[in-house]
Amino acid sequence: MRINLLTIFLILTTTFSYAQLDTTKNIIDKAKLQFKLSDAKTKFYSYNYRGALNIYREVLVVDNNIALAHYGVAECQFALKNIDAALKHADQAIALNPKVDKDFDFLYGNILQQLGKVDDAKKHFEQFKATIKDSKSKMEDYEIDKLIAQCDYAKANQDNIADVKITNVGNAINTNFPEFAPCISLDGKTLVFTSRRNDTKGGGIDTDFDHLYYSDVYQSTWNEEENEWNKAEPIPGRINTEYHDGATGFTPDGDLLIYRNIIGATRSGDIYISKRSESSGKWSAPKEMFLREKMNKKLNSSYFESSATMTEDGEYLYFVSERPGGQGQADIYYMKKAGKTWSEPINVGPNINTKSDEKCVFIHPNGNILFFSSNGYNECFGSYDLYYSVKDENGNWGKAINMGAPINTVREEKTITVSKDGKYAYVGAYYDIDSRGDADIFMIDISALGLVK
Repeated sequence: MRINLLTIFLILTTTFSYAQLDTTKNIIDKAKLQFKLSDAKTKFYSYNYRGALNIYREVLVVDNNIALAHYGVAECQFALKNIDAALKHADQAIALNPKVDKDFDFLYGNILQQLGKVDDAKKHFEQFKATIKDSKSKMEDYEIDKLIAQCDYAKANQDNIADVKITNVGNAINTNFPEFAPCISLDGKTLVFTSRRNDTKGGGIDTDFDHLYYSDVYQSTWNEEENEWNKAEPIPGRINTEYHDGATGFTPDGDLLIYRNIIGATRSGDIYISKRSESSGKWSAPKEMFLREKMNKKLNSSYFESSATMTEDGEYLYFVSERPGGQGQADIYYMKKAGKTWSEPINVGPNINTKSDEKCVFIHPNGNILFFSSNGYNECFGSYDLYYSVKDENGNWGKAINMGAPINTVREEKTITVSKDGKYAYVGAYYDIDSRGDADIFMIDISALGLVK
């Protein structure tokens, strides 16, 4: 990039956040570093965390005493869920410049919260709150009161350990890439899940978002003789594309509800359905649901639809959408079958939905208990937690209940499915239990909780 004299003048008259930059460097060197820092920040705000991280690292190779570069690395590592690395660079940034960034306490509080240091996290959140308390919009944007309340909740409930057993489902399923969104068939013999691996169809990387591999759907079957899951493979058939594909749940007929986000095909994220051939075992190309009932016009909007799940009787479909008119950001809705048609989407209401995000939804086959993930509750250990709600005799959903420790942690628990008998939950999470290094799929024995009657 060419640098003209006016540009150099403007750069040098700006108060740099990296005041510790070596004064012996010439004007061009300083200008190049400033451009790199600006480029890195632009990539960060475009969700290209790895691209931004690489640029910050290049800056630190030239000068390891630039506070802003260390702060940028901390932001990127936190976004990439490398929490220990984020802490290291945040400490280096503040040591070099106590005023490195006005949001430092906010970032540092989030880092400490996900490390389980909730008392220290709360202090930094309160320090940050003091700087924005006069701005109602900033208080709402940063949701700082919610974060402080979550620290209190985590501390108060960290020793209330539920009687459950968590097991990593093993190398046949999990890799060092992220695995999530497990779906278990009604007979418990097929496990379908989503992963972002280097063997996804086309091997492409999402350069428009987070620069990870596009997501594909994988399948494993239960080996009765070995009493373990067979090695997972890309699901056979026509479900996977070169873009984002994900499994969200089985239908009563054994079909698969599919999430797709394909450039030029879907409006954003949309929900589709795929059928399995009994003769070949392959899955058909996903189609929008119930075209003859015109349900697709109600289900998929121009906004983001992601997770979907259906009751065993086929009478209710629950899904997540960011369409306007809800309680907050992404909300959970349902549609009820009425003869050959379906109702308009109905928001499940404030006992479940919050002002923030509800992401994954799973309705138990019996239709009376709803499991979901959310980051909108004060009753939360941190990031996304898993919750459930029970339907009463009048058909109303009860207040959401946090599933508790150790199912929920200060990290992110975002996707869940539960076996028909209610004994096992399959969760995509970051538990430190035989971890492969990213999100893994775990089986949790929840039979002692007696949630499914």
